[in-house]
Amino acid sequence: MSVARLAAMILALAGSGCAAGRDASRLPQPPEPSIAASDFAAASERGRLFTSQTCAGCHATGLVGASPMAEATPFREIVKRYPLDQLEESFAEGLVTSHQAMPAFVFRASEIDDLIAYLETVKAAQ
Repeated sequence: MSVARLAAMILALAGSGCAAGRDASRLPQPPEPSIAASDFAAASERGRLFTSQTCAGCHATGLVGASPMAEATPFREIVKRYPLDQLEESFAEGLVTSHQAMPAFVFRASEIDDLIAYLETVKAAQ
């Protein structure tokens, strides 16, 4: 059998769903691609380090403890109040709050990814 004929057969089978009479849309679908566990762990650690250097002067960024600045909401409370996708959007637009003491922040895309990964671990630990 020629390579061209084999390729044509494969394409024909793929086009028909190759489901032996079953509806191909009802077959189990592979899971959505997700970030590898090691990549997620590295991103989360970078996010933890970033928050410890940038945010921890005012906010409690870990799972326990009070914020150094009483008015600064602990991160573990923030992740309860706001969906992570909403936080991600706020980070992307430039974080500006109505609190006078809170500086405006503009984040790089990689910082946002790391922050969200870290906040996911904080939320999961609740």
